[in-house]
Amino acid sequence: MNNTIKKIKEELELFQANIDSRLDDYPDEQISLYTCQEALNAVMEGNYGVGCVLLGPSGDIVLKGHNQVFYPYFRSDRHAEMVVMDIFEDSHQEVLDMSGYILHCSLEPCPMCLARLISARIGTVKYVASDIDGGMIHQANKLPKNFIRLAKNQSFIQSLSSPDIQRIASEIFFLNINELREKLFKRLPI
Repeated sequence: MNNTIKKIKEELELFQANIDSRLDDYPDEQISLYTCQEALNAVMEGNYGVGCVLLGPSGDIVLKGHNQVFYPYFRSDRHAEMVVMDIFEDSHQEVLDMSGYILHCSLEPCPMCLARLISARIGTVKYVASDIDGGMIHQANKLPKNFIRLAKNQSFIQSLSSPDIQRIASEIFFLNINELREKLFKRLPI
């Protein structure tokens, strides 16, 4: 385990140990911490550092997941949100109304994932760290009109988590980004 990963892991453990003192100011801190732990799991497997946690209508954790684009094998659609939604939709086919569900992501969803989450009709999507270069929520007004109309009753917002957790979520995403971009570009035809 490299030193940066070790440092982040230690920071997350420290935040977990002191979580109770942070919840009054940052009500999403615990769930945001879980998304960061999932994101770190993704990095340690050789994937992009993004994690997700799906909460049910009663606030219970239904699923946790993380990005799997490169491991166990290359799948371009295995973003963290896609992984969680694939598992949920396959194992909960009886659920027709997702308006009471909340999906927490460590990073702002990309265009592909945002379209999926709009189509899935999840009531609320929260993200810990903004992604100015790849995220779509801050540009949702640029979506096709039908997606804007479909998302009308959904909420897409940044989580109520501390600046420290937001920083860590962003740091996790950037841990191996250059290496993975290089891998991705090698898949392009010459």
